[in-house]
Amino acid sequence: MSLTRSRNGMIAGVASGIARSLNVDPTIVRIAFALLAAFGGGGVLIYVILWLVIPREDGGTIAEEGFDKARAWYDDKKNGPQGGSF
Repeated sequence: MSLTRSRNGMIAGVASGIARSLNVDPTIVRIAFALLAAFGGGGVLIYVILWLVIPREDGGTIAEEGFDKARAWYDDKKNGPQGGSF
């Protein structure tokens, strides 16, 4: 089973997806993130990074979507508006 974010997650599905991939209870993964956040603050940063790079169950990551939107915006600015201009 590949690592994907779960739709049934509490926040973004990261802990649920990791738990499903490791075949453990999601509560254990959530506690691990909470402990990392409490002792050093790394848990929040790690969670956000994983949220950006782990794909959803239906495919695609937030990072890929952001890059695609940025690329389309840049191409529009570079090439000028396409149709519909006065």
